[in-house]
Amino acid sequence: MRGITLCLILCPLIFAAMAGCLAPSSPPQDLTSHSWRLAFYNDGNELAGTGPLTLITLKFAEDGRISGNAGCNDYFGDYRLEGGLISVGELGATEKYCLTPEGVMDMEQTYLLLLKNTTRYSIDQDELTLSYYDVRKLLIFRKP
Repeated sequence: MRGITLCLILCPLIFAAMAGCLAPSSPPQDLTSHSWRLAFYNDGNELAGTGPLTLITLKFAEDGRISGNAGCNDYFGDYRLEGGLISVGELGATEKYCLTPEGVMDMEQTYLLLLKNTTRYSIDQDELTLSYYDVRKLLIFRKP
């Protein structure tokens, strides 16, 4: 009887302690405290600037959601962090078609593909870099 009583007392305490260790941690505040503006993207060969007329934004929410504007359409999805690793889930977007600035729809497709292929992130002062592992930089954002 004494062993059962002891188990009834200790088992919930051990379970609660273990659950606290396994609970996901909040994303860093320097990632979630503001929106990011895309400055450079990988065009297949090198990092290229977005140009002054294209405004692409990214916002990380503390609840694991991302959102922003891809140049024409608003988009949304989810993300997960594990240390310096990041995975972006399925993305949804509005379905507008924009004629200006020229090439914005191609840029939007490229951006969303690069965002989906991101596996690593780093923040250095006012700059957020999203990369494909340590192989290549995909997207570089700056604080607006």
